[in-house]
Amino acid sequence: MKYRTEREIQSKRLLKDGDYRSIRDMLERINRQIPDTSILADLDAENNIVYHSASEIYEEVMNLGDGLLAAGLNDAHIAIISENCYRYVIADICISSGVGVVTPIDANAPVQLMATLLGKCDADVVLCGTEQLETVLQAQKECPRLKTVITIDRKSEGLASYDELVETGRKMASDSIFRKIELDLEAPAKILFTSGTTGANKGVVLTNANLVANMLNCMDVITTKEGTTSMSILPMHHATEINTHIMARIGCGRLTYISGNMRNMMRNIKIFKPDIVTIVPMIANAFYRNIMNGVKKAGKEEKLQKGIKICNLLNKFGIDITHKLFPDVFAPFGGNLSQIVCGGSMLNPVTIKGLCDLGIKVQNGYGITECGPLVSMNADTLIEHLSIGFACPGLKVKLANTDDTGVGELCVKGKSVFKEYYKDPEATAAVFDEEGYFNTGDSARIDKTGRIFLVGRKKNTIVLESGKNVCPEEVENLIEANMDFANEIVVYQAEFVSGRSSRQIICAGIYISDKAVRADRDAIKACITKINGQLPDYKKIEYVELPETEYEKTSTRKIKRSTLPEKCSGEGIITM
Repeated sequence: MKYRTEREIQSKRLLKDGDYRSIRDMLERINRQIPDTSILADLDAENNIVYHSASEIYEEVMNLGDGLLAAGLNDAHIAIISENCYRYVIADICISSGVGVVTPIDANAPVQLMATLLGKCDADVVLCGTEQLETVLQAQKECPRLKTVITIDRKSEGLASYDELVETGRKMASDSIFRKIELDLEAPAKILFTSGTTGANKGVVLTNANLVANMLNCMDVITTKEGTTSMSILPMHHATEINTHIMARIGCGRLTYISGNMRNMMRNIKIFKPDIVTIVPMIANAFYRNIMNGVKKAGKEEKLQKGIKICNLLNKFGIDITHKLFPDVFAPFGGNLSQIVCGGSMLNPVTIKGLCDLGIKVQNGYGITECGPLVSMNADTLIEHLSIGFACPGLKVKLANTDDTGVGELCVKGKSVFKEYYKDPEATAAVFDEEGYFNTGDSARIDKTGRIFLVGRKKNTIVLESGKNVCPEEVENLIEANMDFANEIVVYQAEFVSGRSSRQIICAGIYISDKAVRADRDAIKACITKINGQLPDYKKIEYVELPETEYEKTSTRKIKRSTLPEKCSGEGIITM
C-alpha cells in the first residue's frame, strides 16, 4: 500500500462535499456517511478493548450537550481535568461545539497551579476524574467563580456525574436543543494553556474556525496508509494530542486507541497493536535507545546491520520485509508499529535514521499552541531528516530579523492561528506584527524550496557575553548521538565559581540511570572531549552535572528549563 496524504485519500470520500466547516460538522458527516465504523477504542476494567462507532460518538456528544444545557451551563467556561479516556474526547468536542468554552488542564497539576489556571480561564465548572477530585476540591477554595464540579468516570456523593448528564440528554433526544444549535465559528471555543516551561502559562484562545482549520492542515500534510490504526499516548490537555492527532483521525474515519496514561504506555501498546503512534522526541529517543540496547544485550548487532542493508536495498524496489526480518524489534510495540509522528521539539537525526532503517517511518512536525498547533510536517525524514518540512498549505510563513546566516524568527499566518491570549491584550499585541503574522519566538531558516529548518527555541537560546547565540538543542543532539548511555540531556548556562572569580559557562546536565556508568567520570569526560572537538569554541561544554535523579518535566516529557540550577554544584566534571 502506498503512503498518501489524508487530503488525497478523503477527497472522494469524507471530503467529497467540500472541507469540514467545523468539528461539529465533521462529527455530523461521519455519523451520516460511516455510522458503523469504529473510530475510538479504549480498555475496560479487565483490559478488554471496547470499540466506539461514529454513530455512538455522535449520539453521546449530542446527549452530553443536552445534559449540560439542561443543567443551565450554556456559555459556561468548563475545564476538563482527567486522565486520558474516551469520555475526555466526547466532552472536549461537546463543550467546544455549542455548550461554551472548554479548557483542558494538566491532570497532574499541583493544587496551587491548578487553582491559578482555573482562575485564569474563568472556570465556572470542572469536569474531572475521581483521582483528581481531591486536588480539584482544594483548588476550588481559591476560585470563587468555580461553583460546579462534575465527575467524569464514576459517581461521587453530592456531585453531578457525566453519566447523569448523558442520561438526561438521552431522554431529551426527541426534543433536543443542542442538536439545533448554530455555531458562531469566530467565537471562543477552547482555551489552551502554554506549557510554561520558561515562564507563566498564557491562555491561548482558539475559535471553532481555528480548530477545524488545524484539523484540515493535518489532513493536508500527514501521510498514511488506508486502514491503519493509531494509539493516543500524549496527555489530552496538550494541543498536539486532541487537536492534531485525535481530531484529525476522527475526521478521516480512522480508528484511534486511547491509552489511559503514559505510565501504561508499553503495556497498552502490546494490547492495542497500533500501526502509528504520535509522540514527543524524548519518547522517540527512548524507543530507539531501548531497541538498540536490547540488540546489544542479545549480541545481534552484526546480524541487525546486515538485515538493515538488505531491507534498504529492497525498499528501493518498494518491498518492505522489516517486520518479518526483525520480529523481536517490533514485539514490544505490539508487532505492527510502522509509523511515528513526532513533534514538540527538535528530533535527533540519529534517532530518525535509526528508526527508518528498522522500517518505522518517522514524520517530524513542528507546532506551537498558538497555531492550533500544527505549522509544518516533514513527511519524508529519510531523505531530509534535518528539516521540519514544508508549512501546511493553509498557512503562510516568513522569517523576521534574519542574521547573516539566514536564521530568523519564524512567523506564521493563517486560519488556524489563535485569536488572542485570554484577557491579555498587551501580550496579544506583542506577538502579532503589522501584517497579522504571529511571531513564534522560535529560530529557523528556510531554504529555496520552502523547507523549514528549526534552529532552536528562541526562549531557550543562550546569549553569551560576547553576543554570540547558542541553541542548546543543537548541542544536546550532538551529545545524544555520541553518548548512548545517557538517559536525559539538557544544555544550559550556569555560573561557575573558582576561588574569588566567577563566570557564566556552557553546562551540560546529563542524567544516567546506570550508577556504574555514572561513576565512570573519565569515560564521560572523554565523550565530552570528543563532542567539544566538533563544536566551535563558544559552544564548547565546560562543565557536566551528573544528577542522581531525573530532571523535572512537563506532562509532555519536556525538561523544565526554568528549574535548572543557576550555579554549577562543584560536584560535576570540569571538561576544559
